[in-house]
Amino acid sequence: MIIADHIQIVLLVSGAFTMLPIVVFLLPTRGPKLLFGIDAPGGAGSLIMRHWGLLAPSLGALLIYAAWHPELRAPLMLAAAIEKAGLIGLIVADWKKPHTAHMRPIVIFDLVIVSTYAVYLLHFL
Repeated sequence: MIIADHIQIVLLVSGAFTMLPIVVFLLPTRGPKLLFGIDAPGGAGSLIMRHWGLLAPSLGALLIYAAWHPELRAPLMLAAAIEKAGLIGLIVADWKKPHTAHMRPIVIFDLVIVSTYAVYLLHFL
């Protein structure tokens, strides 16, 4: 199976992209504009966005780690697929709103990743 033959590369690339929100954690005032084309929220919204900016990259780092630890792949890929599917759903629900304009490429990339993970996981179950 071609996906299984290249799963390390899939995990490295998808993990690296999943780590991109670290920009929001490190640059709370400029990160949202750089990554999503939106202004940084204030107050509690800033706190939640920064937390997500640390949580998503943590999952990305675990995906990269799983590239060399096959015993962790299934649970980590499943967790990442759920997170990515949730993000896809949120963006699609607001698809026509201006704030999702810069987020639409995320939908395409994450759809490919979720589909790839699903094929890999279903093949090995």
